[in-house]
Amino acid sequence: MSGEIAGNAQNRQLLTGFRRYSDQVLGRRMSDFVDALIDYLTELSHSPRAPGIGRGSLMDCLMLLRQRRTVLSERWLVELGRFRDDLCPPAEQHDQWWDVIESGGALDLVDLDAFEDFLAQERVVSVGEELHSPAIEALQIRVAQLAGIDPLRLRLPEHPAQLTRALQRALEEQRIPARTLPRIFECFIREFIRPLDTDYRSLNAWLEEHGVRPGLEQEIRSRGSLLKQATVQQRQSQRRRLIAEARGAAGNDSPVDARPLSDASEDTGAEPAAAEEPRAAALYASVLRALETQAPHAPAPADGQPGSGGLAGESEVAQSLAALQQRDPAELQAALQRAGSLLSWLEEHLDALPELAGTRGVNRESRSRLQLVDRLFGTLDAHFNLHEALRPTVERLQLPLARLALHEPHFFLDPAHPARQLMDRLAALATEANFPNRVLEQRLQAIAGEIAERYDGDSSVFADALTQLEHLGQQQASALNRNIERVVAAREGKARLERARQAVDQLIAQTLPSPEAPAILLEVLAGGWRDLMVLVRVKQGPDSEDWREQAHMLQQLAGWLQERDEGALDGDALVQQALEAGPFVDLLEQQISAASLGSPEITAHLDTLRGILAGDTPVALTAAPEAAESEDQRVQRQRQRIEQTRHLRRWVRRVEQLELGTWLSYRDRQGRSQRMRLAWISEDGERYLFVNERGQKVAELGRVALARRLSHGVKPPTPEEHLSVVDRSMYSTLEAAQRHLSFERNHDQVTRLINREAFEKQLARALRHAQQHAAEHALLLLDIDSFHLVNDVYDRVLGDEILDQFARLLSQGHGRKLSSARLEGDRFALLLVDHNESQAMAVAEQVRSDIAAASLPVEGEAVSFTVAIGVAAIRDVTADSASLFEQAGAALEAAKCEGGNCVRHWQQDQAVVARQRQEHQRSRRALEEAMNSDRFVLRAQPIVKTAIDGQQLATRHYELLLAVRDSEGRPGSPLPFIQSAERYRLMPLVDRWVVREAFRWISGLMDAQKVVPAVAINLSGSSVTDDSFMDFLFEQISEFGVGTNRLCFEITEVGTINNLTRAADFVRAFRNIGCKFSIDDFGTGLESHNYLRELPVDYVKIDGSFVQGLETNPSDLAMARAINDLAHFLGQETIAECVENQSVMEQLREIGVDYLQGWGIGRPVLLDEVTRDLSRVAT
Repeated sequence: MSGEIAGNAQNRQLLTGFRRYSDQVLGRRMSDFVDALIDYLTELSHSPRAPGIGRGSLMDCLMLLRQRRTVLSERWLVELGRFRDDLCPPAEQHDQWWDVIESGGALDLVDLDAFEDFLAQERVVSVGEELHSPAIEALQIRVAQLAGIDPLRLRLPEHPAQLTRALQRALEEQRIPARTLPRIFECFIREFIRPLDTDYRSLNAWLEEHGVRPGLEQEIRSRGSLLKQATVQQRQSQRRRLIAEARGAAGNDSPVDARPLSDASEDTGAEPAAAEEPRAAALYASVLRALETQAPHAPAPADGQPGSGGLAGESEVAQSLAALQQRDPAELQAALQRAGSLLSWLEEHLDALPELAGTRGVNRESRSRLQLVDRLFGTLDAHFNLHEALRPTVERLQLPLARLALHEPHFFLDPAHPARQLMDRLAALATEANFPNRVLEQRLQAIAGEIAERYDGDSSVFADALTQLEHLGQQQASALNRNIERVVAAREGKARLERARQAVDQLIAQTLPSPEAPAILLEVLAGGWRDLMVLVRVKQGPDSEDWREQAHMLQQLAGWLQERDEGALDGDALVQQALEAGPFVDLLEQQISAASLGSPEITAHLDTLRGILAGDTPVALTAAPEAAESEDQRVQRQRQRIEQTRHLRRWVRRVEQLELGTWLSYRDRQGRSQRMRLAWISEDGERYLFVNERGQKVAELGRVALARRLSHGVKPPTPEEHLSVVDRSMYSTLEAAQRHLSFERNHDQVTRLINREAFEKQLARALRHAQQHAAEHALLLLDIDSFHLVNDVYDRVLGDEILDQFARLLSQGHGRKLSSARLEGDRFALLLVDHNESQAMAVAEQVRSDIAAASLPVEGEAVSFTVAIGVAAIRDVTADSASLFEQAGAALEAAKCEGGNCVRHWQQDQAVVARQRQEHQRSRRALEEAMNSDRFVLRAQPIVKTAIDGQQLATRHYELLLAVRDSEGRPGSPLPFIQSAERYRLMPLVDRWVVREAFRWISGLMDAQKVVPAVAINLSGSSVTDDSFMDFLFEQISEFGVGTNRLCFEITEVGTINNLTRAADFVRAFRNIGCKFSIDDFGTGLESHNYLRELPVDYVKIDGSFVQGLETNPSDLAMARAINDLAHFLGQETIAECVENQSVMEQLREIGVDYLQGWGIGRPVLLDEVTRDLSRVAT
């Protein structure tokens, strides 16, 4: 019965009426969606970059949507009508929107773009089915009953599959660019599919009111699904199988997005949206682990019952929060602020809450969810500049959101959950930039109050509030656009006026004789004529007849006056001029008067002019105005100015690359994060106007001034700033966990000062800085005099307490350029930056005297201590850190031999200093000779993607490693040469050699038509901040023609980066042309997370010290997991280095690390050997 509806006339009539009603309901929804889609894509177009969409495609899409807004909705209804006309198609057409993949026959011929569109549609359908399954089933059964069709054979037009397919067809018909479709379907989920619950209820209610299966929803709720789910699940399983097969087929031959660390045989295409849910679940699990990392002593999970001394579960906690929600909001918020968090308040008042009385606290699940809510509001307070008057309003939502988190933990996972979207909208509207605005403040207070009062487990409260906030957001966006239009119009008018004045001044300077000009002409011009000419130029334009007339009048008058001054007129010419002059001056007077531009003196000036032209008054001369600067001269002057500021060249280029709508982040004078948006650029590209989030002008900067701002840290928003409020709070949780683990690893457990390992790294950086910049620093070693007596008199616990108090005393004061550490036992160290030897001795003496004058309380007694201090200067001739410890240690021993409580310094023999300088010169020459010979060589070490489900590890990518040949030609470690290069600031030269050799090798592969592997090339921290190296790298990429999508630059020794702003710009510049970046040795520094936040890299390399300790050190395992979680949350992939055995591989696979590298994967080999391997690969 294909397409034929069975049933009596009454059912057919009802079905027709239902069709009209459904078109009316869904048509309104579609119209609203199209409006929302235009707003969304407009906002996306204002982003610095629209991920996955070319700006041209995006703007084309917007233009078409605006032109065909109504047509698109109408065509969608037409396409939906086609499904209504054929409710029961043949089985092979039932799911034709996805069965086309199966019918293609050859899966390896699937078009990638079509497949990605299919995946986007599949995501829409999956979300719709998951959200509205009961309502869809009820509608399916009711419509099938009216149509006389088996419900399992009915193709329901209102099903998300048909709604989506109709949209896809309508978009194709309107020639909407294919690259924008994934974003359109993403918006379709948010704006159309998710709110369908109200429409489905309305459609089911219409059928129920007309007597079709009353009470069906209750029957479904009580009995479960009434349809044969086995059949449905079988088809869904088949669909998932086809998706997997098609994904593999599309990936095999696809050249799209060939990432440097993704082999062509791997899945290199865009990850299907359906995969976001398990990814979100994994990230959520990582956040829960991070919470446990920071609170290792939290109560263990248990299923205790209230009153039994166990732990309260989610239900009991939610009930207690519901009771709290009825309390006075102001008093409750004040109590929570005093407690520091909602969780802390609950734990402090267990017995005062009937639902929690008698328990030992809340269970692990409840604790984690409450902590996440606490962190959410902490993030709002710390990172979002909320209007002070609205902070209590925002805080009122903490209890409803805490209850929501207990009832619906997937709230944290689902980016489209109305509560998550509500927090984003609220944070955007409640920011200080939108105030003062009393009306908006009252509206937000009312919306938040309604949530706090109405929420009782039904998240539709958040959906209703979100609708209101979205309306406010639309109003805000409209106001923003209007404000920007007004600001730009005003500035454009000012610019036209400036250009007109320049043109008039240039005309005057070109027309008037030089070096002297008639004084009367200058007086008439100043009296109003110049302003008249400017007005004509602005209003009529440079090509108008009126402007040409003004120019002609100026030239004619200037000629007359010059002839009068020179006496060059004969009788007839004098008569002719006299006849013309009177009307000429009268006309000029009328024009100036009509424009109301004349000064009080203009009449007198014109009378004088009449007298001169009549021959009654001689022409008086005065100095002519200087010639106005021509456009070519001005451009040349600007170029010279830029040439004179060489360090700004890079930033001037960045300024010239800015696009209208670009947002830039900066810190105001109070240190708060602010944003400004580029709203206008002058025609000559010399002036840039910025507005704030209300569309108000906040800055207008010249090109060089803006370049200087960029060089000082004004920048595009970081990846973290693009996160939603909830995601940002979860990211801060992961970041805090990584910081916690890093702190524990790098700090002494007793004193909380940095430990010896961390201090040695700081000392090495200070030494490197002294060697490279001829700077001076100092190392101080301290021993507490006779501390062994403390250990003899007191127990170890008290001894540790004394050491802790001593450390606090040691770290107080003495300036900011000081770092203190506990090395071992009672030995401490201080690093003084930018202190010469005499300054260091003064600081050491001050430390000694302060400690001697202080006292520490020990069991009720005041105990004093003294210290012996040894000082060693850190200079450019210092050999290494070990020598420094030896020198400071020797000085310390001298101080102790003199009885302690004194300071001694290491005195170095000048002959030794001279020999060291000579040795350093020899080392430098040896380095330069090695670079100019064939001793340097490149080797390649494979990097493999982590195997999944027992698949073989496959690789087509390598890291290129520098090696140095020994006297017998064998490649060995380059470490001594690298250290010398760092000492003499020659690392950019080493990096240049590596880049040239790497590109030469890649070019040879391309010439031989061999497969080019993805290649990771190491760059030092000094190179990525070197302007000349940036220019060199661009030139080499162009010269060799290497494919940038196969290049990954690995930044080594990020701790040596002395300008993070320049480094981030370097990364952005080369990522913009397709290169990838990774951070090497991540996690070893005290501030690693700062580099991850600021550098927009693609890969994070987990330091080998953590990988090597995975099997034996739980701390290393926790750190590796924390780094992996943190990187994944920002969408970055991870690489584990120093992988040496199968056991470590399994652990890394379990953690979720993306790529593996190390001797257990493959040893470094010469490039010739890699080339031979590649020669066996089909080309």
